[in-house]
Amino acid sequence: MKLRIRLKLYGVFKSAAQTDAVNLDLPGHEATVRLAINELVSRTGYDELRKLLLEEKGSDPRSNALIMLGGREIGALAGLDTRLNEDDELSLLPIAHGG
Repeated sequence: MKLRIRLKLYGVFKSAAQTDAVNLDLPGHEATVRLAINELVSRTGYDELRKLLLEEKGSDPRSNALIMLGGREIGALAGLDTRLNEDDELSLLPIAHGG
């Protein structure tokens, strides 16, 4: 069984993906935030987004993005292992780094 979620992109993530939102179809029995992020960055044409979001393959995107599920930061839930449900909306907001 598949479930569909919507992933909204903001700032440099939106620019890199050349879209403000992506629909993802994920396996329903194992759909997590981690799986959704991995599915997103594995898509063809999203190389720049992958570089902005993940410092290296398999790295944690939370150092570069605030990840929200239905308006709640995933750190207040189960982090990257937060389970997803049909029609959930994830949002990726870039964290500004400066020096």
